Amino acid sequence: MRKYPTLFIALFTLLLFVFIVPHEVNAFALLGQYTEYEPAGLLSGIWHGLLAPWSLIARWFIDDVVMYAIPNTGWFYDFGFLVGAVFSIPIGWIFAIFSSVGHIFF
Repeated sequence: MRKYPTLFIALFTLLLFVFIVPHEVNAFALLGQYTEYEPAGLLSGIWHGLLAPWSLIARWFIDDVVMYAIPNTGWFYDFGFLVGAVFSIPIGWIFAIFSSVGHIFF
């Protein structure tokens, strides 16, 4: 693993993106994206927590971007948001790039 740290990071990021990121979330949390019948859950909370610092920056340029999804499932969403926020500095910038591209093109 010491010989290929970049490859390890790339594979870890790809696996994280494929298996953890909810596929219905293509961008930052948006106003009106969730409803009372389909609230944001744990995986959405992790995603939004990862993007929290960059959502604040994106909010300056995109009016409908929010940092925290409402309505949500409550405790599970909050826990996911906290977990995502803890990891937002080391790996969140990668997901911010994916999210920005998804918001622009999809």
